[in-house]
Amino acid sequence: MELERARMDYMTIGYDSGDKTPLEAIAYVSFQELATRVSHRNTGRATGDPIADRLLARIATDENLHMVFYRNMMAAAFDIDPDLAMQAVTKEVVGFEMPGATMANFRRNSMLIAKAGIYDLRLHHDEVVSPVLRAWKVFDRTDLGPAGEKAREELAVFLEGLDAQATRFVESRERARARAAAKD
Repeated sequence: MELERARMDYMTIGYDSGDKTPLEAIAYVSFQELATRVSHRNTGRATGDPIADRLLARIATDENLHMVFYRNMMAAAFDIDPDLAMQAVTKEVVGFEMPGATMANFRRNSMLIAKAGIYDLRLHHDEVVSPVLRAWKVFDRTDLGPAGEKAREELAVFLEGLDAQATRFVESRERARARAAAKD
């Protein structure tokens, strides 16, 4: 009942993407749809229930179709204006947060989800951000001007930090799991 009440409250308030440009919004949903796919798929597996697993796998498939559409739109944007596209991608990767971030208890719940291995920084880096950036050949492009190059450098620095932070989280989670197993 509490979860449903929180969902209804959030749906009533809605999600405000702020002052994103259309290009930033397309970059954002390219990552967000894939993040949602990964989390739904992993939630299905974590349930241990074959029906829930199949239902969430189907939802994850729909999320993937959305991601492919937006990813392809952003690829076209890179062809049209690589500097502006790179700036939008960098802004969205660096400032990324899921739409539910303003929901009650989101931070607490996201930590529980991360501890369970359903969605965490490692998955975000490895299964969401990195594959999308590879699809756009972000670090292989030779068509960037100074503004795009500056954005790409900022993105590279951010990704290095995200990777390190993800590694620390996974190591910490593994130590906690080992302590819990030793107690049992």
